[in-house]
Amino acid sequence: MLQILITNILLLIINFGSGVLLSGILKVKIRRISMVSLLGMAGIACFQTLAAFFFPLDSVLEMCIAAVGLIGFLMFLKNKTWKIFVVRKNMKLWFYFFLVIILFTASFAPYFYDHYSYYVPTISYLKDFGFIKGVANVDLLLGQASFWHIYQAGFSNIIDVDLRVNSFVLILFLIYIYESRRMALVLLLPFFLIFLQQPSPDLPALILTLVVINELIGGRNNGLVLNLSLFAVCIKPVVFWLPLLVIFESLYTRSFRLKSVIPVLLFGFLLMIKNIWLFGFPIFPTALFDFDFSWKPSPEILTYSSQVGWMKSYDMQYSFQQLSAFDHWGRMFHWFTIGNKSIFNYLIIICLGVLAWLSFRKQDKIYTLIFLCFLLKFIIIALFSAQYRFFLDLYLVTIFLWIKNMSDGKAVFIAMCMSAFILLIFSVPGAAKDRLMVGKWLTGLQLSQFYKPAFSKEVKIYKQETVGNFNFNASENPFSKDRFPSLSLYDLKLYHHYGVIPQQDDNGFVQRKMTPEEKLQLQQIMDDLKKSQK
Repeated sequence: MLQILITNILLLIINFGSGVLLSGILKVKIRRISMVSLLGMAGIACFQTLAAFFFPLDSVLEMCIAAVGLIGFLMFLKNKTWKIFVVRKNMKLWFYFFLVIILFTASFAPYFYDHYSYYVPTISYLKDFGFIKGVANVDLLLGQASFWHIYQAGFSNIIDVDLRVNSFVLILFLIYIYESRRMALVLLLPFFLIFLQQPSPDLPALILTLVVINELIGGRNNGLVLNLSLFAVCIKPVVFWLPLLVIFESLYTRSFRLKSVIPVLLFGFLLMIKNIWLFGFPIFPTALFDFDFSWKPSPEILTYSSQVGWMKSYDMQYSFQQLSAFDHWGRMFHWFTIGNKSIFNYLIIICLGVLAWLSFRKQDKIYTLIFLCFLLKFIIIALFSAQYRFFLDLYLVTIFLWIKNMSDGKAVFIAMCMSAFILLIFSVPGAAKDRLMVGKWLTGLQLSQFYKPAFSKEVKIYKQETVGNFNFNASENPFSKDRFPSLSLYDLKLYHHYGVIPQQDDNGFVQRKMTPEEKLQLQQIMDDLKKSQK
């Protein structure tokens, strides 16, 4: 907890200082600490993304970024520019209560499956190598490289080695709530506590979404709001509707300026070039706009990925062949009847209905635009993979719009009770281990958490293997992927089934068909891994 506090103080100084410098370059005046820090965060992430094409995101680059941020912070103090900020005195007790809750909850061990199988492997290769051409050919997930993991990788060498950056962005959100005096937002803090132990990109994307929505409702549509919405898309592309909302609102109010196209083009170009270099296509994980780059993944792997995405829409309850046999109405029926998780699918429709009702009742353009943008998102996402986890923003925005006028006292009281309940589950996870999907990875409270964050005690066993010219670490455990390149037994089975294998090529990776001898060799590697775990 103490270690996380120190990390957050350093991150606040660096991001705020970078935001001060960037706001000066852009010649915009921002009167809120949270918004300056978010601007600095977006600027740092973009710089790190550019740098990753040429350098690893190592300690040297981290120290350079920290130095720039410190210079900006010292300039802020020297020039006494703090006078432009709206500083609220006598912060309420609830602010410090939630601050302590955030720091303490972040000190628990990571429990998301994705933390070990996706987040850590991505961050590890980025800080050791930077962008690797065709890295998606080793593991398709590595080709995603969210801006959030790029940002995290850039601070994972010295300042945030424990990967608790999500606690920082939630503290920024807490400051934003206090500065904007929109106390209803505090009701969403308990939900965000579940993301603090791992660098999940869902948290910053959702927080940026709520910030942008709140700014638009308050009539504050400006260049900063557009940039933050674009940053959210680079973190989590499923929030593509957010910058559309900002642009549509400015067009409706006739405040749109042609120069607004510039950040759209810059963010879009950077995102697509990054995707092309890592994945071979401009839009991850789809094979749209095929420029036939030599390092694009094999058609078999891309087809498998799209089939899995479709099956996940139905919680993997049906095979691809079964889904293909359903007609349009059959797919819709089974989407609503897949078991307990189907309630989230019902909630998608309910939330759309609530937004439609609010837009009709309020007779306000912003509510109508929000509904139309979410409706557009639902139609587009449903064509590829209508997984409920892609609609977390819909759930939270609907809740916020519904309760945004709740009294401050009631909102704080409810949020405090809910936060205490969430913290209790983390501290004493006994019942949750049997009832929650992720319960088996909850470790409970450890006294050491008061000065340093906890970690899972997973035993990591690797075997060095070679197929063709591809040298890799093989592991039976999908959690053991923090050394690049690593393949789990699941990955090996996938490549064996489709008869393809990653290969090194021109400072990057490609995929090619295996020879019969290589396929037998890979089968032997898989057999050895299974035996080593017995």
